[in-house]
Amino acid sequence: MKSKWSFLVVFWMFGFFHMANAQFSFNGQYVVRGEYRNGFFQPIEYDKKPAFLLAHRARMQAEYLHDDFSFFMSVQDVRTWGSTSQLNVSDGFLSVHEAWGLVKFNPKWSLKVGRQELNYDNFRFLGNVDWALQARSHDLALLRFENEFSKLHVGAAFNQQTARLSETTYEQPNQYKTAQFVRYETGSGAVPFSLLFWNEGRENTGEVFFRQTFGLSSFQFGSPKMLKTSGFAYMQTGENFDQLPISGWNVGVDLKREFTLDSAKNKKLEFALGGEILSGSKNGEEKDRSFLPQYGTNHLFNGFMDYFYVGGPYKQSVGLQDAYLKGRFIPNPKLWIQADYHFFWTQQSLASGAYKYLGSELDLSFGLIINEAVSLQGGYSAFFAAESFKELTQVSNPKNNQDWAYIMLIFRPNNKNRFIGVRL
Repeated sequence: MKSKWSFLVVFWMFGFFHMANAQFSFNGQYVVRGEYRNGFFQPIEYDKKPAFLLAHRARMQAEYLHDDFSFFMSVQDVRTWGSTSQLNVSDGFLSVHEAWGLVKFNPKWSLKVGRQELNYDNFRFLGNVDWALQARSHDLALLRFENEFSKLHVGAAFNQQTARLSETTYEQPNQYKTAQFVRYETGSGAVPFSLLFWNEGRENTGEVFFRQTFGLSSFQFGSPKMLKTSGFAYMQTGENFDQLPISGWNVGVDLKREFTLDSAKNKKLEFALGGEILSGSKNGEEKDRSFLPQYGTNHLFNGFMDYFYVGGPYKQSVGLQDAYLKGRFIPNPKLWIQADYHFFWTQQSLASGAYKYLGSELDLSFGLIINEAVSLQGGYSAFFAAESFKELTQVSNPKNNQDWAYIMLIFRPNNKNRFIGVRL
């Protein structure tokens, strides 16, 4: 009898000690978005009617935290409303977004393995694409060194479609077979900056072609109340599927200024002036000079109608130049209203000799915090196309008005990012 009670006491003490050093958390998010599409993603033809739709992302997340390790899993349902019958038994919309484990070797070194998001800098080259309801995650191993002054992350991945018994042919479209990257960040000094090197191999007809992207992935100096300057600069090398050498580049600079209107109410105005250039290829040249921002959250750049570098019909080989002016009015900490205007040109001349100017885009947005868990966001965009843009997208008879609008309700009780897909 005494031994039984001794066992129960030891078991209880072990459980208490275990719970004192570990924590299980369960949370999630729900995002529902309604859209009016009259030229979103690609110009709409004159005889086509606008599209209306509602879609959502429902994501459940569970995490187990311990002093020496943790593991995390995120499962999501992404669907357009009405895509499944009311009487359906099952469907293919539920998927695993993240599933990883992390082991801590000491306070500075850790290893994270499994399916995970890569979210760095301003998300230009590596981002989780949070605007897209499905978002993006990678299967890889990530070794991390972090202290109060700097961070060093080293990652590697090797992908296969199935557990084969022979060969390693990889035919998943638009995805790398193997990848390695190194990123260094320092927050000390007058100019915080980060550096990135990314190498990937994609397979085509049995041969693997490698592309390298590297450069200054972020820098910033100054303060918003005076003048804050930030930017990035990348280079791309390697070989494309046509066995042409790659020589691309991408640079961007932002200038931001903040004006306080009422410090007691935290009312203020914010402005940003900037530009970005993505290199393109010259007609007939035996070299691929087109830069590809492959894994970034591209919706944050080059206009919200997603005409550029998001997979639409625009011929990206000629590159892009984007100059923009943005303004945000914040009447109180729970509300903001923003207007962006972009001017677009190709980076290289068109084969037809047409003028480089592509057109301009107006993006209007707002965000409202309803309570500690729920936010409301919406916007309206219109694109004013030049003849050269119509030529590049090969839309024979586009409408005069190309526009898009959305409204989105965001439930994120445990996420500091209350809004999605908008940056000043």
